[in-house]
Amino acid sequence: MFDSIALYAKSWRTLAGMLLLSVVGGCGYAQYESRLKETKQYYAYLDRIEQSLAPKWIVPGGLMELRVPNQFILIPPPQPIVNENGTVEEPTIDPRQPDYVNLRFPELFGAWEGKFTAARPDGSSEDRKGYIYALCNYWNLSGDRAVDAGKFVEELKTIMSQSLLVDPTDEHVELQPTGIPVYQQQQSFDVCAFKGVEIDGAKYTFEVYSRANGSVIAVIVVALPEAMDSPQRVTERIPMMLGTLQFTKDPPRLGAEKSGTPQPAAAPAGF
Repeated sequence: MFDSIALYAKSWRTLAGMLLLSVVGGCGYAQYESRLKETKQYYAYLDRIEQSLAPKWIVPGGLMELRVPNQFILIPPPQPIVNENGTVEEPTIDPRQPDYVNLRFPELFGAWEGKFTAARPDGSSEDRKGYIYALCNYWNLSGDRAVDAGKFVEELKTIMSQSLLVDPTDEHVELQPTGIPVYQQQQSFDVCAFKGVEIDGAKYTFEVYSRANGSVIAVIVVALPEAMDSPQRVTERIPMMLGTLQFTKDPPRLGAEKSGTPQPAAAPAGF
């Protein structure tokens, strides 16, 4: 009898062990499948970034870097003027500033333009341009106005309101980039929009995204026609772009002067 009980107990322990191994093995396989799926999603996201964004644009000295949607092309900055005595002066005309509306951006670091198809009221289509602008209060921190540099965004919004004849709306805070899953570090942006801006018979929306890093504030302005035929690719890529925005948190050193021309990097940014 005791032999039968011992044999029964041994058989039960063996069966329990087999069931435990089966459960553990199943959990391990499930974890492997989950990790494999996550890895595939991650690399698919990286591929989508590379297919969607242009190569990294860098301000000399690492002051700012950004990757814009690849529909946009960098507008070349003005070249400094060298006088006969060898002194260098800033040009009075900046081709990056808007020429389609009476607006001049303060502390403009970079500008891009792209071509889009927009619908007309009569149902036909026309080519319209969209724009991206990168601004930063960095050099404001080195002058007499350094104490007011924190008002950079409010001053910009005032300038835009007066120039565009539209007040900002939809003011809120949001984390960018958005989407699930998110593999880029999310940052908090202050956002507002200037909607219904009349430009050559079409309406535009100017979206303003600003973020502070210490005392340094960067601003990205996106200006797009409101009646674009296929806006989806752009609206998906703007969050990706915002996720690539990097800029210094250190104000300029004493005696530092503006110099250098922002350039696109030779290769896309790593993620």
